[in-house]
Formats: sequence, C-alpha cells, structure tokens
Amino acid sequence: MYAKSFIAHASRGRLTSAATAKTYPYDRYVCHLCNSALVFHPEWGTHHPWLEHTENMLTENGRKHCPYVVVTPEEMHFIQKLRRLVSDAPPVVRKADWYCMEYDKHYNEERYCHSCRTGTNSAEVPARLTLLRTPGAEDVTCV
Repeated sequence: MYAKSFIAHASRGRLTSAATAKTYPYDRYVCHLCNSALVFHPEWGTHHPWLEHTENMLTENGRKHCPYVVVTPEEMHFIQKLRRLVSDAPPVVRKADWYCMEYDKHYNEERYCHSCRTGTNSAEVPARLTLLRTPGAEDVTCV
C-alpha cells in the first residue's frame, strides 16, 4: 500500500482533485508526478475519496522516484510512531525548499524535480538561504 494521493491528471490532461473525480469515477487517472496509472477509491464511510498507486501499474520512474511510492526510512519510522498514537493518521509528505543541482533550479513542496523527474539530484535549501535569495530574481518551479 502506498501513500494516498488527492490530486491527479485526468484522461484529458487536466489536474483534478479526488473530490472532483467522484463525478467521473470511471475516468483514467495518472499521477501528476510520475505518470503512473492510479486507482480511484470513492468516498467510503468517514474516508474522503482518494487515488492510489498500485504495484502492477507503476512506471519505472514512479517505482524509483515518486514520493508517494518511495518513502524514506525516517518518514516511515515517524508514520509508524504516529499510527500507534493516532490509528487513522494519514502519511506525511515532507515539504521544503529544494535545489536541483542537475538542472540548476529551485522548487518547493515535495522532493521531486519535474525537470529531471527525480529527487536524487536535489538538496534541501536551508530556510535562511531561501530568505536570502535576491528579491525579484526568477523563482523557477520545475514543470
């Protein structure tokens, strides 16, 4: 089982939330990061709708680099610890400012550069350095 996703690309290429996917449950959805096919899970009991990766539908890129699939040992330890305290706690995705050394680009949120399609060439930018960037300088988001 992989981390739940609440956003995906629908068959027409539009970015769609899982809540919107409820109206088109039989559409084809792919991960917005790794382009792996996702399985839609409709609202069930007290759980909101979500999308999920499955082992047999992962792309090679998704298998190696997608943050919904590849979870760091520290994050897994934290999730297990949290689940003991709160049984229904969702997985936590670490968000920060990152710098891709291969493409010389800054991005934020999850450790996944859209240019190189991995996070392996990225380093976390300390908060202090993020604030020191030149005002008005182009802040590039990898797309």
